[in-house]
Amino acid sequence: MIFAHLAKHWTARRGQLPVSSRLVSVLRSARVLLHWREHAALCQLDVVRNYVAAPGNDDLFHHLSHRHYLARGLTARQRVQCVLSHYRFEETSFNAAYKQAVYAGGGLALWQMEAGGSQFLIRLEMASRMNAEGDLTIALVADGKVLHRLSFSWVDGALAGLAPGLVPFVARNQGRWTDSGEAFEAFENAFPNNSPSFFCFAAMQGVAQAVGMDQVAGVKCTAHPAYDPLDAKHFANAYDGFWKILGGVELPGDTWLISLPFYLKPLADMPSKHRKRAAQRRDHWRAIETSAKSTLQRHLLHARAHHEHAAPVREAAEV
Repeated sequence: MIFAHLAKHWTARRGQLPVSSRLVSVLRSARVLLHWREHAALCQLDVVRNYVAAPGNDDLFHHLSHRHYLARGLTARQRVQCVLSHYRFEETSFNAAYKQAVYAGGGLALWQMEAGGSQFLIRLEMASRMNAEGDLTIALVADGKVLHRLSFSWVDGALAGLAPGLVPFVARNQGRWTDSGEAFEAFENAFPNNSPSFFCFAAMQGVAQAVGMDQVAGVKCTAHPAYDPLDAKHFANAYDGFWKILGGVELPGDTWLISLPFYLKPLADMPSKHRKRAAQRRDHWRAIETSAKSTLQRHLLHARAHHEHAAPVREAAEV
């Protein structure tokens, strides 16, 4: 089984990539064989066997075939531990309808709305295998065009410098694709003074709280898999700057910690002329969070037992 998946990956992009790039990818993915037992266990999981490995996914082992996975500097063993943690959690937490929608059905709709003649949707889907910035993606889509992506995996917090226990580790916070001009304009018209990145993080908050988690870990900009020193300002704004706005705390190593609910400045501390706009923004975020949370909870296995053993979620900040 493992050899079949490797062979599929090694032959998939023949003619699409330079020979040197394909050779490097082959050599990296061959490390799967050094962790045979772990990958055999991975391939036996229902979510992997029947959904993730469905036709069209030619890189089942993208945690090793890429130069980096989730964050720079992770060893091969740590990467394997991360991918096992993620898919074991997916396996034991969510039902078949969730797996079908997220991994094989084009995404699970977490929130949707029509405004100003345009359709807006936030969906949870399997992340692209072309990058290694998380195994799941929360995507904001406007009129069929993606405006923003926030990608994450469920990993052991100890790997991120936190207490043991699973936490969503966000390794991609990216938006403004070149073909999204009209769609982004529609978003600004429908939701003035707002941001696609906050829409996606509001959904992330709802997803985390649905499974009883009250923390999110975010990658530091310099640890990002695609970090480029020549574009340091962009990475700093998209990652460290964004985590800081959310009330994140910088930890030793490669991680920021964002406690949920994320920080919101009290309206009373704002100039009166800005309060109405701020309240409107927060109304949208709250609606997205609530919708994402309730949607995911409908797909939980053993929901009662899960919530009884989950860490309590703190009350939302004043908005």
